[in-house]
Amino acid sequence: MTVTIKSRSKGLRDTEVDLSGKPTLDDVLKQISSNNRNISKYRIRLTYKKEDKQVPVISDTFFQEKADDSMEFFIKDLGPQISWRLVFFCEYLGPILVHSLFYYLSTIPKIVEKCHSSSSEYNPFLNRVGYSLIVAHYGKRLFETLFIHQFSLATMPIFNLFKNCFHYWVLSGLISFGYFGYGFPFGNAKLFRYYSYLKLDDLGTLIGLFVVSELWNLYCHIKLRLWGDYQKKHGNSKVRVPLNQGIFKLFVAPNYTFEVWSWVWFTFVFKLNLFAVLFLTVSAVQMYAWAQKKNKKYHTRRAFLIPYIF
Repeated sequence: MTVTIKSRSKGLRDTEVDLSGKPTLDDVLKQISSNNRNISKYRIRLTYKKEDKQVPVISDTFFQEKADDSMEFFIKDLGPQISWRLVFFCEYLGPILVHSLFYYLSTIPKIVEKCHSSSSEYNPFLNRVGYSLIVAHYGKRLFETLFIHQFSLATMPIFNLFKNCFHYWVLSGLISFGYFGYGFPFGNAKLFRYYSYLKLDDLGTLIGLFVVSELWNLYCHIKLRLWGDYQKKHGNSKVRVPLNQGIFKLFVAPNYTFEVWSWVWFTFVFKLNLFAVLFLTVSAVQMYAWAQKKNKKYHTRRAFLIPYIF
């Protein structure tokens, strides 16, 4: 059985593919690639027409189980691609570079004298603590990217890299203005009065809570990796199955939960700096949206931040 896969992009040619040998999706993509100047298979989006809609072909056994000569297939060039692992690496490396630059500049007396906010006192200790927590957080994320995370998709369009990096390079980078005294809405006396009321006036406790949240986040990522490996070992490499044990019974996505809590504690450590509050808010809203999608997908009603409440 031979089918003609039609091109939806000017740069790609129609390709005839023999399905009689029951090829895998990867085999079909390689045939299409060889017929189109050996274009990377990751640039090719293969779809079939169903009720006037283009449905992506993602199952590796699709042409062995579902395909027939009555179906119409199409291909589209997605453009230059970049690996998801490299995307994550670039995202998390950015804040380390930005914060390192601004922290270094904040240690130079002439620059501090010229650029530091006149409404806030220069506080090298707070700068050092804030910078250390930032580097620790994103250093952990880089470690996870290189050694723990696995990705369901190999690549993404390279032009999306800039959009993805904006959140980390720019929004997180804005926090580094705090090294020069910008973004602090409260004086020390008023701030610590609020902290005392909330029983959060001990810096060591706040740093400890940050570290505990980071370790829980790391634990969740390791558990998810082991769960994914277990699923693949038992033949399920495509369908996401929720983990139903331990802390995963309480939270729909505990890795998001402790990511948010880490930034909550950092924001308290960094004296409720407005740039930290902005980054925390944007991050929490985005992760909440992702968490609710998981609840909907898994047909669960698990919490996001506080067990049984929210």
